[in-house]
This record gives sequence, structure tokens and C-alpha cells, in this order.
Amino acid sequence: MLPRAAAFVVALAWSCIPARAADAPVSNWKYENPFCGVIAAVAPLGSSGRYGLAIFAEAGTTLAAHVTLVSDTDAYDVTVPDTNLSGPITDRQMEPVAVTLPVKDAIKYYFVDSYAADRGASVPCPSYVFPLDDPVADAASDVTSIEAKHLQSLGKLACGAMYRPPGGGSNDLGVMGHFGNRPLSTQYRVFIDSNGRAVGQKLLASSGVDALDAAARGNVQNHQYVPAQFLCTPVVGEIELRLDYEP
Repeated sequence: MLPRAAAFVVALAWSCIPARAADAPVSNWKYENPFCGVIAAVAPLGSSGRYGLAIFAEAGTTLAAHVTLVSDTDAYDVTVPDTNLSGPITDRQMEPVAVTLPVKDAIKYYFVDSYAADRGASVPCPSYVFPLDDPVADAASDVTSIEAKHLQSLGKLACGAMYRPPGGGSNDLGVMGHFGNRPLSTQYRVFIDSNGRAVGQKLLASSGVDALDAAARGNVQNHQYVPAQFLCTPVVGEIELRLDYEP
């Protein structure tokens, strides 16, 4: 999963933590994924039983969205009405809202189901699933509150697990060739579709040798992965891989 929690805490803890410039989310990783044009953050608001929800977009003036929340037993829809976006032109965000569930429950996962920017047509997103972020302080009393709607009960899962991350980053991804006389490594984040194919990648740590980084990129692009699985169904996801070179 993305290293999101530390950056998104600033947006969610709006009631008690003044944001500093160094804490601001960095847009070049927020919007690098090829699956959806927005990204959400959901975290428990203290011990209130409510959840903070913030949505980030690369551009636009207003945003509406449907966000799905999932517990061990049930799924809920959060309908976010058309809301003004603020922030820099290429790093926009809605004002966080407080979400109340119709019954007492504990959310485990969430994903953006669809969104509409600038009052345009709704754009569906594949199920790009994230675990709940770390708890933050409760929201101020004047923060907008939205009540989630119950979507469905999940029943017993035949596959035995609610979520399984993507896999298949095996040793055969090691880099072959002639890149010097010392061990080197490079690290990539790979975005994987529901068929187990890489649809994008980002260099996280360079080996210091451009040719080796390029060879590693080719390996992660062409490798067949095991897709993530959510509620026993293949979904999109991401994986971080370190590729090693041994002379």
C-alpha cells in the first residue's frame, strides 16, 4: 500500500493539528496510480464511532463521489455531495467530512467507487482497496457530517480472507546482465490490474546505474503477478519490489 497515513493525518486531523508545509501530502505520489483520478483517506475519529473522510484530486473546482466502506460483515456507501475543492491547481482537496454509520460497526477497508469532477459525468473506479488509516483526533462540532447507507451484508467468504494483496514478485525478477563488479539493487512500486498484469510502475530507489534500472523496469513490466483479491474477487492493487543484481 501507499505510504499514505503520515501524509493524510494532516488532512484528517483538522480539528487540532495545524498543518506545516513539510507535512503536506506530496502530489507526485498521490496521483501516480493509473486506476482512479482521485484518492481517499478514511480514519477513525478518536473513539467517537465516526470516521473522517477526505478526498484528493489532481485538478478541478468541485467534486462529488461515492466511497465504499467495508467491515467484517457489511458494506456501506458514503455519498459525498458536490463539494468545493481547495489548494494548489495541481493538488486539490475537499474539506474533510465526518461519516456516521447507520449501526455500530468497525470499518476495515475502503475504496472510491466513483467520482464526478466539476459537475460532469460520473467516472467509475475499479476497486482499489486500502485498509483503514490510523485513528486521528475527533472532528470539530461544525464539520460537515454524512450518514453512510447500508449497501449489503457480506455473508461468509468462501475464500477465507476479506483481502489478499497482490503477489508473484519472485526471485526470477532478479536483474541479469553486466552492470559492474559489485552487488546492486533497485526498487519499484508496481500497479497491477485484476488480471495480474503490470499497468504502471514507479522507481522508488535507484541502483545508481541507469541501464540496470531500465532492465529492472522491463522485468516488472513483463512479469505475470497474482492479482489482489477482495471479497473473493480479483481487484487492482500495487506491490513494492526490490530487484537485486549479483555480478
